[in-house]
Amino acid sequence: MIIDSLTHVTPDGRWFHTDHDASEARLLREMDAANVTRAVVVALADYIPNEFVLDVCRRHPQRLLPAMSFNPATYSTPNDAVHEFRARLHDVPFKVLKLHPRLNRYDPLDPRALAVLEEIAASERPPVIWIDTLFHFPGAALRKSVPETISELVGRYPTLNFILLHSAGPWALQVAAAIRSCQNAFMDISFTIQRYAGSSVELDLRWLLEHFDRRLVFGSDFPEVAPRTALEDFKRLAHDTGQEKQENILGRNLQQLLKRD
Repeated sequence: MIIDSLTHVTPDGRWFHTDHDASEARLLREMDAANVTRAVVVALADYIPNEFVLDVCRRHPQRLLPAMSFNPATYSTPNDAVHEFRARLHDVPFKVLKLHPRLNRYDPLDPRALAVLEEIAASERPPVIWIDTLFHFPGAALRKSVPETISELVGRYPTLNFILLHSAGPWALQVAAAIRSCQNAFMDISFTIQRYAGSSVELDLRWLLEHFDRRLVFGSDFPEVAPRTALEDFKRLAHDTGQEKQENILGRNLQQLLKRD
């Protein structure tokens, strides 16, 4: 079984200012070409509406799983952010929530973001938190380094499970060390395999495939990368990694995580 942890589709099939085809039809074709069993389709607050993603996934419930999104930085205070989160998503059936600090331009340790996570942690069946870990954006003033930020988030909310999208890029090995004892955090390896091919980060990723396989998940970041291309890149990197470890990363870890109540 192969589960793609990170895909995007848009209402008009366009992907920002690129020529990538982000249509629903293309995603399904690419999944078939790569023998991907299931994919998580993420909304992006202020860019890809939650309602659209829900509609797409309802048409393909056996193939696609919706991830809702929320931007706490839209609101003036932590209380306002929590109030709007309740109003927008309280009654929406979803297992995954996507946070994108870079795209929405906020520090992950912003009090508004933490207040929303507190609200989620207090719920009976909280969603898994998908968080983009490429935190830097022009003008960003992070309170802590990337590994320290991630360590604080996953340590502060032990009842929440986190998928750390892109494994924090060049900080992947440091992040793995920081979350080693935090069983509620998993690292998604999408984007980073392609972006840092041929660099020392690739050696770090190879080490992680061999020694951290129960805490890694596979993702393509479609439409930026097609699932088949992402899978080929993974196989190239994992050529010395045992079959069981590859299966953990390609689907088993995420399948078990999403089954948890």
